[in-house]
Amino acid sequence: MELISRGQEPSQDIQCADARRAFRIMGAGGVTLLPLSVSYAIFAHTALAVERIYALKKRPQTKPNGVIGNWDIFSEVFQVEARDRDLVRCLTLDHDLPLSIIGPYRADHDWLRTVQFGALHRSTKNGTMDLLMNAGPLHNELARLSLEAAQPLMGSSANISGSGSKFRFDDVQESLREGCDLAMDYGTSRYINDWQMGSTIIELPSWRVLRWGGLFEQQAQLVKKHFGVELTPRPASGSWTLV
Repeated sequence: MELISRGQEPSQDIQCADARRAFRIMGAGGVTLLPLSVSYAIFAHTALAVERIYALKKRPQTKPNGVIGNWDIFSEVFQVEARDRDLVRCLTLDHDLPLSIIGPYRADHDWLRTVQFGALHRSTKNGTMDLLMNAGPLHNELARLSLEAAQPLMGSSANISGSGSKFRFDDVQESLREGCDLAMDYGTSRYINDWQMGSTIIELPSWRVLRWGGLFEQQAQLVKKHFGVELTPRPASGSWTLV
């Protein structure tokens, strides 16, 4: 395992350089441990590497992965109405917040031309895809590279399934860290929270909340202010995810 240790939130230039290193490794079939703003995450590109993620995380086979994305990928690949686009623009572009979107996608889009069936199968469900957007400079550069090279990147939070998101490199289970080809330590994730939740997940076109992320309350206030819609509040206790 190759380790890159940078300390707390390195400059954007350094993060972009690290993203390019990670992108090359994933393109060659590797698995990477990434320090995103919402939590540490584990991602890959090829079908065999995606299967390694499931094994490392002990992830249930029925749970799909998320996919690294940005506004351009969302705009080009997702098949949604103008109202849905306005919601995503409001939260990710206008207010610079991370967000995961689950919605219908174009399977014939050129972005997916290199993806292996096994990797895509593990990262989609019933014609929908979970796209993670705006999770920090490293993530955003990976999304840009992904679209440019038509090389989707699939994965999920860097933790043994059911143990909660990890916001510090040392909190990621050792077996998972050691199973990656490249791991990056950027200190504590920006959006660390007591719920141990990463990004909020909203389903389109229903606007149903599938996961109440660390920034959910702020996002819900913005949705009410700009769209007059009250998202289902975070449960007082119990599970904060429906996926």
